[in-house]
Amino acid sequence: QFLNEVNRKAGLLRQKLEGLIGGHTEVFEEVRGSGLMLGLKCKISNIDVVNAGYDNQVITVPAADNVIRLLPPLTLSDDDIAQALIRLEKAAVQVASA
Repeated sequence: QFLNEVNRKAGLLRQKLEGLIGGHTEVFEEVRGSGLMLGLKCKISNIDVVNAGYDNQVITVPAADNVIRLLPPLTLSDDDIAQALIRLEKAAVQVASA
Protein backbone atom coordinates (compact mmCIF):
# COMPACT_ATOMS: atom_id res chain seq x y z
CA GLN A 1 0.00 0.00 0.00
CA PHE A 2 2.89 2.39 0.81
CA LEU A 3 4.41 1.85 -2.65
CA ASN A 4 1.04 2.46 -4.32
CA GLU A 5 0.78 5.79 -2.49
CA VAL A 6 4.32 6.76 -3.51
CA ASN A 7 3.49 5.96 -7.14
CA ARG A 8 0.30 8.01 -6.95
CA LYS A 9 2.20 10.99 -5.56
CA ALA A 10 4.90 10.60 -8.22
CA GLY A 11 2.24 10.71 -10.93
CA LEU A 12 0.63 13.78 -9.37
CA LEU A 13 3.97 15.57 -9.07
CA ARG A 14 4.88 14.77 -12.69
CA GLN A 15 1.49 16.02 -13.88
CA LYS A 16 1.89 19.29 -11.95
CA LEU A 17 5.45 19.76 -13.25
CA GLU A 18 4.23 19.25 -16.83
CA GLY A 19 1.70 22.03 -16.19
CA LEU A 20 4.46 24.25 -14.81
CA ILE A 21 6.47 23.72 -17.97
CA GLY A 22 3.46 24.57 -20.11
CA GLY A 23 3.12 27.89 -18.30
CA HIS A 24 6.82 28.72 -18.44
CA THR A 25 8.15 27.49 -21.77
CA GLU A 26 10.79 30.22 -21.71
CA VAL A 27 12.32 28.68 -18.55
CA PHE A 28 11.66 24.92 -18.71
CA GLU A 29 11.89 22.36 -21.47
CA GLU A 30 10.83 18.95 -20.08
CA VAL A 31 10.42 16.71 -17.05
CA ARG A 32 12.99 13.95 -16.69
CA GLY A 33 13.29 10.97 -14.42
CA SER A 34 10.94 8.46 -12.85
CA GLY A 35 9.05 8.03 -9.64
CA LEU A 36 9.81 10.85 -7.24
CA MET A 37 13.37 11.24 -8.57
CA LEU A 38 12.49 13.93 -11.09
CA GLY A 39 14.28 16.76 -12.80
CA LEU A 40 13.37 19.77 -14.91
CA LYS A 41 15.45 20.47 -18.01
CA CYS A 42 15.96 24.22 -18.15
CA LYS A 43 16.25 26.50 -21.16
CA ILE A 44 18.11 29.06 -19.07
CA SER A 45 20.96 28.50 -16.62
CA ASN A 46 19.96 25.83 -14.10
CA ILE A 47 22.03 27.68 -11.47
CA ASP A 48 19.77 30.73 -11.92
CA VAL A 49 16.71 28.53 -11.38
CA VAL A 50 18.26 26.87 -8.30
CA ASN A 51 19.07 30.29 -6.81
CA ALA A 52 15.56 31.56 -7.53
CA GLY A 53 14.25 28.42 -5.85
CA TYR A 54 16.28 29.22 -2.75
CA ASP A 55 14.82 32.73 -2.78
CA ASN A 56 11.34 31.15 -2.83
CA GLN A 57 12.04 28.47 -0.22
CA VAL A 58 12.23 25.43 -2.47
CA ILE A 59 15.44 23.43 -2.59
CA THR A 60 16.60 21.95 -5.88
CA VAL A 61 19.99 20.66 -6.95
CA PRO A 62 21.77 21.52 -10.20
CA ALA A 63 22.52 18.48 -12.34
CA ALA A 64 24.16 17.75 -15.67
CA ASP A 65 22.66 18.81 -18.99
CA ASN A 66 21.18 21.99 -17.48
CA VAL A 67 18.70 20.12 -15.26
CA ILE A 68 17.48 20.90 -11.75
CA ARG A 69 16.84 17.84 -9.59
CA LEU A 70 13.87 17.47 -7.28
CA LEU A 71 14.32 14.80 -4.62
CA PRO A 72 11.32 14.91 -2.28
CA PRO A 73 10.92 12.38 0.52
CA LEU A 74 8.73 9.32 0.00
CA THR A 75 6.44 10.68 2.72
CA LEU A 76 5.63 13.76 0.64
CA SER A 77 2.01 14.88 1.05
CA ASP A 78 -0.33 16.30 -1.58
CA ASP A 79 -0.13 19.62 0.26
CA ASP A 80 3.69 19.50 0.06
CA ILE A 81 3.40 19.00 -3.70
CA ALA A 82 1.03 21.97 -3.99
CA GLN A 83 3.36 24.19 -1.94
CA ALA A 84 6.41 23.13 -3.95
CA LEU A 85 4.64 23.98 -7.20
CA ILE A 86 3.64 27.41 -5.91
CA ARG A 87 7.26 28.07 -4.99
CA LEU A 88 8.62 26.72 -8.28
CA GLU A 89 6.10 28.92 -10.10
CA LYS A 90 7.40 31.97 -8.23
CA ALA A 91 10.98 30.98 -9.02
CA ALA A 92 10.13 30.63 -12.72
CA VAL A 93 8.51 34.06 -12.79
CA GLN A 94 11.54 35.51 -11.00
CA VAL A 95 14.10 34.14 -13.49
CA ALA A 96 11.94 34.92 -16.51
CA SER A 97 11.69 38.56 -15.48
CA ALA A 98 15.41 38.93 -14.67
